[in-house]
Amino acid sequence: MPRSDDPSRKDEGDADPSHVDYQFIENLSTAYWQSEVLFSALELKLFDHIESEPMTTGKLCALSGCNEDGLYRLLKVMKRMELIGESEGCWFNSQVARRYLVEKSPAYMGDFFLYRRAMQDNFRLLTRKISANGEPEAAGRNGYSASVADSPTDSPTDSPTDASADVAADVAADVAADSVADYAKRNFNYVRALDQLARQKAGEIVEILLCETWTPPVLDLGGGAGSLCRFLLASLFGADRKKEIHFEATDDKIEGMSGATGAIRGVLLDLPEVIEAARKIYPDETDWEGIETVGADFRFHAFEKERTFGLIVMSNFLHAYGEKEARKLLEKALGLLKPGGKVLIHDYFPDRLGRNPQKGAVYDLAMMLNTYDGKCHETSRVVSWLEAAGIRQSVVLDLETDSSLILAGEKLSRDHLIPLSLQWADIAVSEGFRRAVPILTEKIATAPWVRLKCRYGCKGFGKNLQCPPNGGDDLETKRMLSSYKWALLLEGAPPGRRFHQQLLGLEKKAFLSGLHKAFVLGAGPCTVCDKCPGEGECIRTDLSRPSMEASGIDVYQTAKEAGLYLAPVKERGQYVKYIGLLLLE
Repeated sequence: MPRSDDPSRKDEGDADPSHVDYQFIENLSTAYWQSEVLFSALELKLFDHIESEPMTTGKLCALSGCNEDGLYRLLKVMKRMELIGESEGCWFNSQVARRYLVEKSPAYMGDFFLYRRAMQDNFRLLTRKISANGEPEAAGRNGYSASVADSPTDSPTDSPTDASADVAADVAADVAADSVADYAKRNFNYVRALDQLARQKAGEIVEILLCETWTPPVLDLGGGAGSLCRFLLASLFGADRKKEIHFEATDDKIEGMSGATGAIRGVLLDLPEVIEAARKIYPDETDWEGIETVGADFRFHAFEKERTFGLIVMSNFLHAYGEKEARKLLEKALGLLKPGGKVLIHDYFPDRLGRNPQKGAVYDLAMMLNTYDGKCHETSRVVSWLEAAGIRQSVVLDLETDSSLILAGEKLSRDHLIPLSLQWADIAVSEGFRRAVPILTEKIATAPWVRLKCRYGCKGFGKNLQCPPNGGDDLETKRMLSSYKWALLLEGAPPGRRFHQQLLGLEKKAFLSGLHKAFVLGAGPCTVCDKCPGEGECIRTDLSRPSMEASGIDVYQTAKEAGLYLAPVKERGQYVKYIGLLLLE
């Protein structure tokens, strides 16, 4: 049996079609156990207590009001989850807990994570929501807010800026049922929670935009407490600012915006109650220098005709609306764009794989359950809306976290924004490959034993002109690889002929784009001809390509180097993966 710490083992928490045992499904069914541990620890302020002084279990019991047996069992789980540690009878926070789960930390996100818990009730309505006889009108009423659309810029209704008329009616009903003070408190907590996420996203988004040229003013639609707008302007005007504003997403200070001229460099538009909460979250007027706040519903708000913007930001905005209304609002926003201006759309997109391939699709369910007609739109759809509106250039980028960007406008620095390898990885996925991972050619493993496995163990040995003993050995392959710097490792599935055709199609596309050295290596015996003669010369050298293993490449080790899981198929009927290689330069 492999050791539990064997790095070659598949993480059972990862979704993969080659899973063969029940553990992956068991982990899915109990995933909420660990989230409840986190929520309870936050509610009990355990991380804050532990950070305050050396903390024994007994002290924690006294501070949190817990019984010792129950609390100790909870602490043991938190330790296994690497949220805390223990030394000489005292508990201490892990570095990630200290950064994000201790309230005094500048990067604290505890309110946002507790806000995640508010989504649970509506997710329990999923079966009823999609049933033919369900009650969709029951969605969206959970007591935390009228919506649980989790975004850096969501309003306390079901959109980052504006709610649909029906949801607005729900909000009105909530306000009537609760005291005005209680609603204001819930709204404040909501905006503050989402601002904690906004600050984390803002840094990465702004770093990406440093590669681009854009001009103010900024229009931030549904900007919540304004962190993204504030950070964008800080990145643009930092050099001429007179003072520093502490940016709470990091432990560093970000230069503040200059108020010397009083010029408006950004407009933050959100619902009136959101703007009111934002002013309380950031009470220092220096946080608002150069930013005009507009408390309004964008669907009904009209700017002065001559007012236009150099950068329009729609962060987690479009997912609050169905396709028809989302497109209409995008077109309305584009009507406010200066000539040569740019549009930044930050959202969760179901068709993006990114760091968390399931997030966009699951987020779409959250919109279905928690908004009137919200939907996460695919990037291809949004790009088509932009093109129809006359915005021909756009770039799609995945953040290092779990969301993505669409940047659209004129003169985009595509190669600076997205490395060529990642551009071709996206193209490969769009061409039908399940995954495409860039890999440096120096990481491609070759060895003399590989072709021996073909000779001793494969009944097709010597029966295919693209298989051993034909073709080049590992030394020849290694010499060829030395003439390239990087490649794409491509994952697909049977039938073999279709996979081979996909490889050839991608090779041709790369060649025609100007990458004249493009060359693919396939998987398994050549499938071009119905029956290979097995001797003489190949009659279809235009279509045939050698396989990776026939060329002396250790496919398993190479896949591991690229982060792809690959294991032998043990039984007939199990999922089969094909791995191909596209050399590019």
